[in-house]
Amino acid sequence: MTDRPRVVVIDDSTVIRGGFATVHPEVEVVATYASVEQFEAAPVACDVVVLDLLLRGPQGAGTGTKQGRAAIRAIRARGLPVCLYTDERRAIVLALCLRAGAHGVVHKSDQPAVTVGAIEDVRAGNVVVTQSLVGLTELLDRRGAPLDLSPRQRQVISGRARGRHWADIAGELYITEDTAREHYRAACAKLRSYLRHTSPGDIERAVGLAPGDVLDEP
Repeated sequence: MTDRPRVVVIDDSTVIRGGFATVHPEVEVVATYASVEQFEAAPVACDVVVLDLLLRGPQGAGTGTKQGRAAIRAIRARGLPVCLYTDERRAIVLALCLRAGAHGVVHKSDQPAVTVGAIEDVRAGNVVVTQSLVGLTELLDRRGAPLDLSPRQRQVISGRARGRHWADIAGELYITEDTAREHYRAACAKLRSYLRHTSPGDIERAVGLAPGDVLDEP
């Protein structure tokens, strides 16, 4: 794809809504909204919805507006892929967002090129995860969760979980960087599939959390 991804940005920050297109000229921002409800009231066609995880309503955080997993589900119900754009770094919270239907996660502190790459990957149908979720993938696999990772996928995930560069991983495994990335994308897709088809209780046991730590709602 050579055309720019068309994105809708949903964020309660006027700075982010006003500056996203300037900071990320490689994407076409077709509309911005302060809430999911505004988007639902006047939706526009797009390739990817860039969604802030914590949206503040008129009375403060979480009041009078859909946010978190409820917001993800509302957008996914319209058949649109979601790329989270957030400051949240807790792996289990982000994992549950993937379970709710998000296709990707990037952080607001990431370099613009990282965000653009994530948006392009989400548009292409790939799953994009943060460093913390790479580590969670490795943890789940080691604890016997049925991720069905291949040996190569395990090796690539292990390297990325430790922050190793693509060139280092590819050189050690005698494969190209593109092949390493394909193994990585496949492993990320398996993580999302596992999360989407696994009960909160099973996720708790796999991660080693106490019962009730993982909630299915909101």
